[in-house]
Amino acid sequence: MQPDQIQIPGQYLYILSECIEDFGISRRRWLEGSGIEDLGTSTVEATVSYGDLRRLMLKAARLADNPALGLSLGQRLSLPSHGILGYALMNCGTLSDAAVLLEKYIPVRLPLVTVQIQSQNDELVLTFQETVALGEIREMLLDALLLTVKKAIDQILPGAGSSLTVCFPMAPHPGFPYASVFECGMRFHEPQAAVRLPKALMQLPIPQGNAAAYREAEALCRRELQRLTLETSYSARIKRKMLEQPGQLPALAVVASWFNLTPRTLHRRLLAEGNQYNKLLEEVKVSLALAYLANSDMSIKEIAYFLGYAELSNFRRAFKRWQRMSPSHYRETQEQARSRHHPTL
Repeated sequence: MQPDQIQIPGQYLYILSECIEDFGISRRRWLEGSGIEDLGTSTVEATVSYGDLRRLMLKAARLADNPALGLSLGQRLSLPSHGILGYALMNCGTLSDAAVLLEKYIPVRLPLVTVQIQSQNDELVLTFQETVALGEIREMLLDALLLTVKKAIDQILPGAGSSLTVCFPMAPHPGFPYASVFECGMRFHEPQAAVRLPKALMQLPIPQGNAAAYREAEALCRRELQRLTLETSYSARIKRKMLEQPGQLPALAVVASWFNLTPRTLHRRLLAEGNQYNKLLEEVKVSLALAYLANSDMSIKEIAYFLGYAELSNFRRAFKRWQRMSPSHYRETQEQARSRHHPTL
């Protein structure tokens, strides 16, 4: 996934705003110049772009002037902060189930990292790898992530948190009370951010686990992941851009240039998605043809030309193949439908 595609739940931005208020910084000052005027319900329930999140995290760090801001953020995050994923985690049967769930569905809440589960001797290791170069926000984000994972384990299996080890890929922040906040083993200057759990804990039952609630929450996570995958595929992005900018439909080479790819590379990526450029092009033509016939005064000949058909007869044949009726018949059905809904007085 490219950085410009990534969307983050607005809930996290709201919680970050609460953190900076702890440092005596007003939300108004923090949001100034960001294009986000308020953090009301609409923002919290929606998503923000990775670019906006990154800029506001950097500004928060500068205004707070505290390298441990990420850990302060992690202290505020709880399982309910993570939406449907947090609810699913609470209702897992065992800690092992929770680890597998997190590995599969973390993109639903935080597509900036992936989780990998590894077995090492008597430990299970959850390793967190960046999906994009986090740069200046790396320490802050990983601090928050590691602390929220540790707290989540405490919440779903009370007492288990003291047995695990949190691995930081950086040095400790001077003066931060790690021992009292984490209350577990810690390692610094590690190759990767990770949480190490004793295997003996993994099959212990989670007290509040509920199989029915888990199935429902997991199904919602699965649907959300499928939606995100579809929205960020090359196929979806190409169709969206073509429909947003209707005009002469571009050749494969032009479309490839939108993504800084060669035509051959884009062709391979579309094949990997089970698609082909010509098929996409036809789907766009269908969408545009239906829209123009139903909602414009363009003649059928003009629509055919607009969609790249030199001969009207070719457009008619294609349209019949798509809709099992002629363009003129389709336009008539749309006009009749409008007349029924808006009768002449």
